Amino acid sequence: MQHHPGTHDVRITGLGSYLPALMHDNATLPPLDEPIAPGDLDRIGVDRRGWAGTQEGVAEMAVFAARRALARAGADAADLDVVILTNWTQRRYLPDFAPTVARLLGARRAFAHDLGCACAGFLYGVGIASELLRNPRYRRAVVVASEQTSRRARPGSRGTLILGDGAGAFVLERAAGDGSGGRLIDYELACDGEYAGIMEITDAGWIDTRIAQRELCELAARSIAEVSRRLLARNQRTLTDVTWVIPHSGTAGVQAAIVRALALPAERILTNYASVGNVSSASIPVALDHFIAQGRVRPGDVVLSAAVGGGWYAAAALYTIGELAPSLVAA
Repeated sequence: MQHHPGTHDVRITGLGSYLPALMHDNATLPPLDEPIAPGDLDRIGVDRRGWAGTQEGVAEMAVFAARRALARAGADAADLDVVILTNWTQRRYLPDFAPTVARLLGARRAFAHDLGCACAGFLYGVGIASELLRNPRYRRAVVVASEQTSRRARPGSRGTLILGDGAGAFVLERAAGDGSGGRLIDYELACDGEYAGIMEITDAGWIDTRIAQRELCELAARSIAEVSRRLLARNQRTLTDVTWVIPHSGTAGVQAAIVRALALPAERILTNYASVGNVSSASIPVALDHFIAQGRVRPGDVVLSAAVGGGWYAAAALYTIGELAPSLVAA
């Protein structure tokens, strides 16, 4: 999608996130199969992560985040045309989650559907919603990512230190060129089935990575760099035109590889991975909400967000930050 002068813009008018009530620090986590040294904890880089409770299912967390986004947009769920729910950590045959999310929100006239695409799901959802909103039949959409990533770590494994739960949402609206909110400038979606088998879920339900960790980090960084550069080049921009890069958090190793691949100072790449863990497709809206609440990301900033996901998916979005009502989450 590329913006064409004279057409309607897609605006990001609302943002919301949700983290579980139970936030484990490293001392309160269940014991690991093998003790871990303090130096290894530092290298993993997560101090705190949320584990969803029985009343914090995928749909419930999605509704919390979407309601917060709608409130900040000053929008009513009854006026939604589209609800897209991204989730891979609790996939099932029937029923999907999105219709329940739409019902709980009160989005009675919206059509709703679920989307996978692993950790890249949120940006895939933003891209799909933005194309729908260019059709005059649709005016307002919610894209919400809700993940119980902690359920995909084998109990007692080091994965329990990394993976967390949470949800994040955008309200996207079709508006004239001078509309309010941040503008979605463009996006890029990609996939490469050559790497489809490098990550799988075992019959027991745990994530199994079938590639060396260093190779996975380099592949993730390379994929993020490629989609980001294509996106920027198409819009005649470079990384010097970007205020912040806010990627899917991944792991500490992935983050270090992204810094190298983009050749950017680390301080221009924002992640709250240390305080929430890897929340998969919800990472980007959760981090964005965090840094806006902190006052670090401000109206007028240009943000590049990128993500990869097992499959192998890659996605990037370029957007500006608009004026938003105060955040409903703590900084």
